[in-house]
Amino acid sequence: MAAGAAVVVALSSALALTACATTIDPDVTTVASGDAAQTTVFVVTGSTTALLDQLVVEATGLSEAITENEGQRSTMERIEALWEVARTGVDARAPDMLADFDRAVALMRNGVDRRRPADADKALNNFRSLAAAFPADDAAGVAPRSRW
Repeated sequence: MAAGAAVVVALSSALALTACATTIDPDVTTVASGDAAQTTVFVVTGSTTALLDQLVVEATGLSEAITENEGQRSTMERIEALWEVARTGVDARAPDMLADFDRAVALMRNGVDRRRPADADKALNNFRSLAAAFPADDAAGVAPRSRW
């Protein structure tokens, strides 16, 4: 009986080892990992007003991206890149508005980090109002205008 058990163990081991074999298909084409992903560089350029407008456009889809859990981090990175450049212009022309703009961007970031689309929507509404009240690049001292 012990010899029969030894044969069963030997056969089981042989079958288990053949199941772990590596099979290579020579007809399959592979792509090197460096070639698989293309990177697009986001370049921030434009006047302060144009950057604020572009930021509003980017932020418009943030709430939905958070809800769908798809693309919210890359959208937030673009928003922060836009704000980083626009912030200097806001500080130079309307320093009293700077803290409010900063709070709106921070609320967008909070919405992404905590998966709260309502925060992103609230921040968008605040930012949109602030951007509309921001003096136009070519018309300092002119009454606020609506761009949206």
